[in-house]
Amino acid sequence: MGFLNRASAERPETTIESVTRAMEQLRHAGADPAAPHRTPHFVYVPGVRAAQQLARSLRRPDRHVEVDTSARTGYWLVVVEQSMVVTPDAMASLRAEFDTAATPLGGAYDRWQVDLQGR
Repeated sequence: MGFLNRASAERPETTIESVTRAMEQLRHAGADPAAPHRTPHFVYVPGVRAAQQLARSLRRPDRHVEVDTSARTGYWLVVVEQSMVVTPDAMASLRAEFDTAATPLGGAYDRWQVDLQGR
């Protein structure tokens, strides 16, 4: 289940399952799965100060990081976008990085997407 407690009886997808599904969707949309694609990642933390601190810690020259309000009361959203080739190893590494940064602040990595509009 995602951080926002999605109503679903299904088990959470593994990194390999979600990347495999994303690669199939890229192929179906006519995009090259082996090419870099813009990928937004969503991390939720309690409070604006924690969100700003997390955003600072995740900034890199190749990333665009934004802090925004969230639908969940008391939580803020940190969106990290970067262009990358989507692979299970790359996604697992990013998830570990984002979880490691968010956990001490009371937050959690929620999910990622592939942006076909930005290709």
